[in-house]
Amino acid sequence: MPTPVWIRTGLTGYALSAMVHCNIFFLQCTIPMSCFVSIKGGRTGRENAAREGTLAMIFNDLMTRARTSIAKRKQYNRLVAEIDSFSSRDLADMRADRSEMLYQIHKQIYG
Repeated sequence: MPTPVWIRTGLTGYALSAMVHCNIFFLQCTIPMSCFVSIKGGRTGRENAAREGTLAMIFNDLMTRARTSIAKRKQYNRLVAEIDSFSSRDLADMRADRSEMLYQIHKQIYG
């Protein structure tokens, strides 16, 4: 089975904002429904507030990890472009190996 196009091409800024919008819409739709279900189930308002707070914390953590990942990827791409801009002669003058440099920046950024 071929790989879907959206996986091969990556996400653009517009796609990311659309995903965030959809997630916010999803959360707004599910919170009133969970309150309705919880009232029938006998939950108190305090339990509903705790559940909504948990959803907000999960969403906040997801967004924080996404921002961190995007920042790391930007930095990595910038450094790779800089290394790729060196000619073979420049690398020989520096006594450097392109693959070793790429390995080291990957290790530096991603651990």
